[in-house]
Amino acid sequence: MRIVSVCQGTATVMLALLAACSSSSSTAPKTTLHLTAPQAAALTQRLQQIAAANPAFGDLADSIAIGIKSGVGVTQIDLTTDLGAGPFYAFGLKRVFSGAPSFGPDFDILAFDNPSDPQNFILIDVFASSSDAANGSFDGTSGSNATGVLFQLSGDSTLTWVPTHGVVSIVGRGSSGDCGSYQPPTGITCAQETMGISFSVTSTMLSTGASGGPTASFAGADLTGIVLTFSPNSPIQ
Repeated sequence: MRIVSVCQGTATVMLALLAACSSSSSTAPKTTLHLTAPQAAALTQRLQQIAAANPAFGDLADSIAIGIKSGVGVTQIDLTTDLGAGPFYAFGLKRVFSGAPSFGPDFDILAFDNPSDPQNFILIDVFASSSDAANGSFDGTSGSNATGVLFQLSGDSTLTWVPTHGVVSIVGRGSSGDCGSYQPPTGITCAQETMGISFSVTSTMLSTGASGGPTASFAGADLTGIVLTFSPNSPIQ
C-alpha cells in the first residue's frame, strides 16, 4: 500500500500556519498512556477527516482505528519538529497480509499531538525488508522505499506535506501477547508487540510542488505497537 496525498489550501496558508507553529515539541520524560474513550473518539474522527481529504489513506486509517480501539498505549516521544508545539505521542503498527505472501509485512508509525484535540499528525509507511524489520529512505536511494505524510488540521481544512528526503527504521522486538478482551473485526487477528522506531524527515513538499514544508526527527526509542494479521477474506486491509 502506498499513500497518495492531496492537499487543500494554498502556499500562502501553509506559510502562515508554519509561522504560527514554528517550535519544537516538549522534551519532557517519556510517558505511555492509554487513551480515554473521548480521546480515542477524537483521534478516530481526525483520521476520518484526513481520509476524506486523502482517499488513498482510507484503508490505512481503518487499520489505525483498529489499533486505537484495541487500547494500544501511546508513548510521548522526544520529537523535534516545526509541525506543531507538541508534545507528540506515537505508536507502531505492523500489518501482515496472509492472503498475499508476496506482499510483505507493512510497518507504519503514527505520531500526533494533544490526544484530546489532535491537530498535527505524522504518518510513515515502509515495506518490511524482513518479517520483523523495515528500513527505508524517502528519496528511494537505499533500502525499502518509504512514504509518509505530515498533516495539519485547522477546522475543515487539511494541509498535507509529503516527505522528500529522510530515513526510517522499525524493528519488532517480538510478540508481547494478544490484545486482551478486544475482539477485532472478522478476518483479522490482533497482537501486541514492542517496536524500536526512529525516523528523520529532513525535507517535505506540498503535493502541488511547493517546497519548504515542516520537518521532523525522532532519535529513536522502543514504543508500544500492534500487529494486525489479515486473512484473504478480511473486509479491511
